Amino acid sequence: MRLFYEDERTRYSAHLRHIDKVLSKLRGKKLENDNGVLMTKTGVKAKKRGPKSVWGKFILDQLEQANTPLSYKTLVKRGLEFKKLDFNSEGLVRASILNSAFRLRSIHGKIATVSQFGKKEKFLVKASWLDETGAMSKEHQDMFMKMTGGAPERVDVSKLPKPRYDEDLNPL
Repeated sequence: MRLFYEDERTRYSAHLRHIDKVLSKLRGKKLENDNGVLMTKTGVKAKKRGPKSVWGKFILDQLEQANTPLSYKTLVKRGLEFKKLDFNSEGLVRASILNSAFRLRSIHGKIATVSQFGKKEKFLVKASWLDETGAMSKEHQDMFMKMTGGAPERVDVSKLPKPRYDEDLNPL
């Protein structure tokens, strides 16, 4: 008896998803109800277009491996080692990392920049390391204080964008 109702529930939920998809096509809705992901005119989840930068994945991987906030200078140095480039290519690597960090911060919302009050140097942190008030987790805050000698400023998490594509909901 239990299996019968579980099967019925599965069948009805699939039928309801189908009805929602058809209604969203008819209304011309561009966002999915559940998570706000962009939809195409045919009701299929939209995919990103164009070539994907290797530097965005590099930045996220470096933050994951280090498990600590990283400065742009550190990322550029690691990027030169990663690509096995000489010091003359530092400007190109720096520009690529700045561009990718901007995209990860302002479009995808996967990272944020944190600084110490009154200091110029910025550090990159993963958005998942921040709580709803914009403060870093205790572990990451302690690491930041060891590196800089001061406490980090809070990040305005309300300005972090929400993912617009289905593939952004899952990590790279």
